[in-house]
Amino acid sequence: MALQRRIGYWLVELDRLINERFDEDLAAGELSRRHWQILHSLADGPQRADEVRAALDAFLHDPAEWADELTALLARGLLVADADLLALTDAGRAVHDAAWIRIGARRRQMAEGISDEQFAETLRVLEKMAVNMSAGPSAAAPVRMR
Repeated sequence: MALQRRIGYWLVELDRLINERFDEDLAAGELSRRHWQILHSLADGPQRADEVRAALDAFLHDPAEWADELTALLARGLLVADADLLALTDAGRAVHDAAWIRIGARRRQMAEGISDEQFAETLRVLEKMAVNMSAGPSAAAPVRMR
């Protein structure tokens, strides 16, 4: 009998592959994942620095990481900081747009053979599972593992 992989395996494997492939795509533009997240957060227009940081907090592993990533983007001339606002420069827009093309192609590859409805349902189910798990321990009856 072949080994049946459970949800934990597929979540970890997909996360690993997403990180590997997206990192490859971003490296082509000399961007880190955090660089990309900051640039993409500003793609629709200037934002307050604290709002961008708050949106990325879950991804930051070290308190100094935000300052380091921001400093690197400012030094490359991809961002400008005016008082409390961050904005893309023309160079930042060009780097973002080129990376967005590569990221878009990778996202299409990931969703190949999956209908829009299936993709939306997958996101809904994963979100619901995360909400369920965030509630902590439960006194509910044991559930049969799938």
